[in-house]
Amino acid sequence: MPSLRYRALEKMFSLIGVNKMLDKEGEQWEKLLSEYSKKQKKPLKVPFKKLKKDGFEMIRKDFDGVTVYALRVSGSKPESAVLYLFGGGYILPPDTGDLILCGQIARACDAEVWFPIYPMAPDHKLVETLESTLKVYRHILTRYKSENVRLFGTSSGGGQAMSLCLYIKNRYPEVPLPRKLVLQSPGMQVPPDSKQKAEMEKLKKFDVMIPPAFFDRIAPVLANGDDAYLLSPLLCDISGFPAIEVFYGTHEVMYAYLDDLKAHCERHSVPLKVHVGEGMMHCWGAMEFVPEAKAVRQEYFKALSDGGDQ
Repeated sequence: MPSLRYRALEKMFSLIGVNKMLDKEGEQWEKLLSEYSKKQKKPLKVPFKKLKKDGFEMIRKDFDGVTVYALRVSGSKPESAVLYLFGGGYILPPDTGDLILCGQIARACDAEVWFPIYPMAPDHKLVETLESTLKVYRHILTRYKSENVRLFGTSSGGGQAMSLCLYIKNRYPEVPLPRKLVLQSPGMQVPPDSKQKAEMEKLKKFDVMIPPAFFDRIAPVLANGDDAYLLSPLLCDISGFPAIEVFYGTHEVMYAYLDDLKAHCERHSVPLKVHVGEGMMHCWGAMEFVPEAKAVRQEYFKALSDGGDQ
């Protein structure tokens, strides 16, 4: 049963109408995209002092105009790396909480965590995002063997991890895929099919964050034509993909993807481990101050370390 603190948070999100903020169309939708584009251009507030005080060292790199942070425990020599892909529907920029979680992953998994602030919509298409992230991934491979690299993604970042593997498989088969994908509340088929949409409509009353209509509206903003397949790994050949651990809450519309994901992974012989948060909202692991988030983060760490391998 969800904790009192969690239920209070979910109720607050419902009263504020967080999901209604994304439920726009026409001119209001275009205005929303424009507002997010402006937010993306504001520099991320990096808690350098806090991270240093907490025992981390961090370097900043530039990859063709894209800022990337690499973080590790001070004085450590990690033998593995995690590429962290933040969520936000490809339009909302990251926040300091992402870097705090990067630090927690670095410590718990004895890993170097790479955090790119990748190009976002509406100014950039998904293929541009993937090319940018691929440059970072290639750089990581100059420092670590692919079997020692894992991808962690939340929401659209989880979808991007799948899309990146699909992009590599189809366009750069010489690039080795990572050992594992650890995904929190990923979008797996955008836009969803009629069966998925029907299930999302049933889940809509529980989801305080994402309106089902968002997927239809964001799809053409991100990709079209020959690149549209990148938004829908569930419609593509994913044979040869690394093992996947996925986390979904029963109070999020993206839970509608789970049955199809299970069937798709079985069809293509991709190892899949599923974590279901009963009564949990979209990306509940991001709400660090509730007990359920602290608990699921321990599962993230286990999945991203040898103890979580299948």
